[in-house]
Amino acid sequence: ALLYEKIKIQQALLYEKIKIQQSTLNKGEIQYRQRLEDIRLLKLEVKKLRREKNILLKSVANVDELRRELFHVQRELLRERTRCKALEEELENPMNIHRWRKLEGSDPSTYEMIQKIQTLQRRLISKTEEVVFQRNGYSGKGETFILI
Repeated sequence: ALLYEKIKIQQALLYEKIKIQQSTLNKGEIQYRQRLEDIRLLKLEVKKLRREKNILLKSVANVDELRRELFHVQRELLRERTRCKALEEELENPMNIHRWRKLEGSDPSTYEMIQKIQTLQRRLISKTEEVVFQRNGYSGKGETFILI
């Protein structure tokens, strides 16, 4: 009887230890599953961050290229503004009056027309001078005729 009681007490203690260990094991399994889920989520987050990093690295390389392009475009814009300003100033104060001479090689028919216009203008000026001289000459003769 005494031995039976001792064995029952040890058996109760062992069952109690088994329950405690089973409870501890269950809690450990639950925590283990939570950690596995955390690891899975963290791996997904790492993949996402690596993708973002690669995209950003490509963007950074693209930014350098865009900066170079912006620099060249700004330089070209400055050149064109300077050229435009020079043309505006030349339009206000023409320095190269005989610009039409450049047409000689590029557009012969227009150049020939300009030459004809200039020739006709010279002839018109000389004829006008002759007419003025003749009028002055006739009026001078008329005065001498009247005086006689």
